Amino acid sequence: MRLSKYKLAALLGVSLTLVGAAAYALWTSTGTGGAGAKALTAQTITVSASSGTADLYPGFTQGDLFFTSANTNPYPVTFTSMTPGSITSSDQTNCPAANVSVVSASGLSIVVPAGATASPGTVANVVTMAAGAPDGCQGVVFTISLTLTGSQS
Repeated sequence: MRLSKYKLAALLGVSLTLVGAAAYALWTSTGTGGAGAKALTAQTITVSASSGTADLYPGFTQGDLFFTSANTNPYPVTFTSMTPGSITSSDQTNCPAANVSVVSASGLSIVVPAGATASPGTVANVVTMAAGAPDGCQGVVFTISLTLTGSQS
């Protein structure tokens, strides 16, 4: 059986069309299902006491707190409030910690950059030295534990 040129051309065209459709089917695909993503766990920022300007004297009510903060999170954090805790004195015998008091602070804007250490951090006007503080308080360093509260910024 002999095919004419026209029938051969038509058969070849149909064959190429089928091969092209098969090639298209081999390259195109879809997939459905689920994928996962996981949120990191926020790391606590380390806060350490640091030396600042000596500003306390008997009866002074606007002393400042100075600290260093280390943020290991991949995002910056802004602290907006501070709550004081225990107070210790570097010379408990001659100047007990009871000679100093600290009040809470709000409305702060202390930014600690992502993956950085910020120094000095300051909370202004929150430390008071008692009016009756003895001479033994001269040069004494008071360490105040504190809790800073804020959020990702």
